[in-house]
Amino acid sequence: MSPKRAAKLVRFDQAVHRMVQGEDAARVAADGGYFDQSHLHRDVMAFTGSTPAKVAGEPFLVVDDRAWPGHANRRVCLPV
Repeated sequence: MSPKRAAKLVRFDQAVHRMVQGEDAARVAADGGYFDQSHLHRDVMAFTGSTPAKVAGEPFLVVDDRAWPGHANRRVCLPV
């Protein structure tokens, strides 16, 4: 994996976790280093084939407790 692709995946991972926590996609995009909300939308579509709203609402991966203290049993969508 190239460094650019790895950085894109890390940014995507952080954005998805924030959206699962209920944050607005526009705010997540602005704070997460995306140019705009449509930039975030394109990354979500590229990694998952789904919209940001659908990804945030389809839990299938347990959140790592070390990365997200207190959320060990919460399930979120994070495709690889």
